[in-house]
Amino acid sequence: TVFAMVSLRSQAEHDLEAFESYIAELPEVRECYMLNGEIDFILKVVSRDLQSFQRFLTSKLTPAPNVSSVKTSLTIRTSKNVPGVPIELID
Repeated sequence: TVFAMVSLRSQAEHDLEAFESYIAELPEVRECYMLNGEIDFILKVVSRDLQSFQRFLTSKLTPAPNVSSVKTSLTIRTSKNVPGVPIELID
């Protein structure tokens, strides 16, 4: 599992939508969030191994339309993973 922080050259709405449509078609990208600040998107990417991720990075993510830069962080371990929303049940 790798987290990729993606910066785009343009944040015009049609460019954001084009990037999101492109990412939606990549099965390696399991989650995608648009952010406020220096980084435009953070992606959760899952690959079989480091070589597979490197191929994905160089052939699909970095050359994607409008991508200015990609910074990645490889996870070492998962300390907490709780799906869902923490909603308190009211009786």
